[in-house]
Amino acid sequence: MVPDYTPNIGAAWYFFSEMFTHFTVLFLSVYQLNLILYAVPLSLKFPDDPPLVIFSLLMVLAMFKPYTSVGDYAVPFAMLPIWSHLARYLQQSYIVAIATVVLTLLWPVLWYLWTHCLNANSNFYFAITLAFVLFQSFLLSDVLFAKMRRDYALTNGIVHKKVDGVDTVVTLN
Repeated sequence: MVPDYTPNIGAAWYFFSEMFTHFTVLFLSVYQLNLILYAVPLSLKFPDDPPLVIFSLLMVLAMFKPYTSVGDYAVPFAMLPIWSHLARYLQQSYIVAIATVVLTLLWPVLWYLWTHCLNANSNFYFAITLAFVLFQSFLLSDVLFAKMRRDYALTNGIVHKKVDGVDTVVTLN
């Protein structure tokens, strides 16, 4: 169970403090099931890249953990340079990077306004935590999709259009 609803950088504290008490067991079961639900499909999809599976599971753990801290995101962020060869296949990296920096800077500001100045309420702080989880899910899906796009390009070749409109195929051996 989640007996303590102390606000943190995760989204679970708000979900469980706002729901009806007779649904607590159902939502807690579904919320905790998310922590283990992704292990088998990711392991089957990426059997040749265990660090990517570990990265993905650590990101999911950080997103769905009831008492999330900044340290839960530190290890997955430290693992990101492992996939620097996927940088050209990433599509949302700029948006995710800017959003992560902005939201990380807004967290202490909204915490201070809510707890010390009493000018904001928990909804503002929850909006920041929810947006952070959303952009981290964008990061995770972007890295996984970039890996699949790179594997496809290595297997089938990269198709380039010439100026005269004839396709050329570059295969990497």
